[in-house]
Amino acid sequence: MVEQGGSRLLVQRAAEVEESASRGALRVRRVFAAGSVPFESSFQFILYNRLPAGGQNERHQHEDVEKVYYFLKGSGEVSCGAETARVTAGDFVFFPAAIEHEIRADDDGDLEFIVCAARIADGQTG
Repeated sequence: MVEQGGSRLLVQRAAEVEESASRGALRVRRVFAAGSVPFESSFQFILYNRLPAGGQNERHQHEDVEKVYYFLKGSGEVSCGAETARVTAGDFVFFPAAIEHEIRADDDGDLEFIVCAARIADGQTG
């Protein structure tokens, strides 16, 4: 991580963050996380994710965290609760807190996406 001249501006090069295994076939680069950077908000983490072609993560939920995904490369399918939708590079998806969700990459290429997650206000689920 590069801190610009002691200022509060932080620059993290995704290529310098080690990719690690996560749920199912999901590969994750934890770019920023609460506790490791001085978030002054409800942000919890920023991830650079990759699902290999044909792979999917495990269906899961976060009780108190909502997320926005931005798809950079590839295409696939997202499910949130009982709903399913197609996604492709350039799409944004919002996942509310306390609802099961999962993602699957199409067979023809990796699906790459950025995840921004924030803790919800007390009592705001559903």
